Amino acid sequence: MIRDNDAESWGPIQDYLLRLRRRNISVLIVHHAGKGGQQRGTSRREDVLDTVINLRRPSDYEPTEGARFEVHIEKGRGMKGDDLKPFEAKFEVRDNAAIWTTREIEDAKLAEIKMLAEDGVSTNKIAEMVGVSRATAYRLVNKARASGPEDGSNGGE
Repeated sequence: MIRDNDAESWGPIQDYLLRLRRRNISVLIVHHAGKGGQQRGTSRREDVLDTVINLRRPSDYEPTEGARFEVHIEKGRGMKGDDLKPFEAKFEVRDNAAIWTTREIEDAKLAEIKMLAEDGVSTNKIAEMVGVSRATAYRLVNKARASGPEDGSNGGE
């Protein structure tokens, strides 16, 4: 029996995964996070993995949106630079066609922050709501204000 919290219980599975790797067989392991958002059990299961991806719900997510989530690469053997930047992915059906779209998380957060700032929410509250540091919130609020109103108007001219 394999116990979730016991690193030694993971050993036989790790050995099996390494045998598959030596045969050039790719394996996808799907694991759910605990209530706190972190993986449950032993972290040893990640030792032999090349890539570990954490999917997170955006702070402004609404269930009616369907599949929209943040993709965070927590381990990317052989990856560097922009390949490791988190992004938001969204699945939609438009004109009977299935479409995946992506955008940088900062762009997604900027849109949310812009809306909150235009609604008069304080920067400290925005930081708390969006899940960013106060410094990041201040930077993004200033960036949002510099980009003009959300509705595309030119400020009443």
